[in-house]
Amino acid sequence: MSPTSNAPRTALVTGAGQARGIGAATAVHLGRSGVCVAVTDLVPPGDRAGKVLDGLEDTARRVRDAGGQAVVVPLDVTDLAQIEAAIDTTVSTFGGLDVLVNNAGTGLGVSPFAELSDELWQLSWSVNVMGAVRLSRAALPHLRAGRGAIVNVASTAGLGAEAGYGAYTVTKHAVVGLTRLLAAELGPQGIRVNAVAPGMIYTDLGAAELELMAARNEMSLEEATTAMVGGIPVGRMGTADEVAEAICWLAGPATYVSGAVVPVHGAASSGLTT
Repeated sequence: MSPTSNAPRTALVTGAGQARGIGAATAVHLGRSGVCVAVTDLVPPGDRAGKVLDGLEDTARRVRDAGGQAVVVPLDVTDLAQIEAAIDTTVSTFGGLDVLVNNAGTGLGVSPFAELSDELWQLSWSVNVMGAVRLSRAALPHLRAGRGAIVNVASTAGLGAEAGYGAYTVTKHAVVGLTRLLAAELGPQGIRVNAVAPGMIYTDLGAAELELMAARNEMSLEEATTAMVGGIPVGRMGTADEVAEAICWLAGPATYVSGAVVPVHGAASSGLTT
């Protein structure tokens, strides 16, 4: 995304604390266009807090090194008070909000239907769906002022169905539906809403999925990787940067694109029933 007079100036990106994650890559790509970015992620209590905060600070440093500005905002997307505080911090720090990237999500609902507890269903729904709902709602007054954009991170799991992906599939379908609903409702207000649907991307979540696949099928990690890549016509897994490029295009230059769900999956179709 190259800087133009219509380019976004400020953005909030959730789930941006993992160095090789989609959120961090998106924040850095926005920074290259001079965008001021609020980088957010869940900071859990206890021993892991320091590691996550270090990850957020690293993302913020990379944004600044790329040419943008950054502020670190701890954010639990299941907590409405934290959501409202994150929006307020972004606006007070940078003077507005032009782009919201709803990237935070959980893959804990990747289990066969019969093995999913109510607690996992509720957690998956709270993070993957209600997080995006609440953030979008809280951001609306500021996005209206700047004729801004929302980009949701769905998944190819939200475009079809594959056995064993349980609550993850259901909630990502909901993210796709939310994207199309908001595009229809908010278009007259000058707000564009789109989603990306990543396939197999080599992030921490992607690596965990490979490990799960290996365990389920009693194969080595190398065998699981070969099997996974075998179903992708381009012959490899994607990268977080490749997803980030699509997100940034939807956030800025794609001024007549709204209600779209853009697959970033190397033409993979395994498990899709659309």
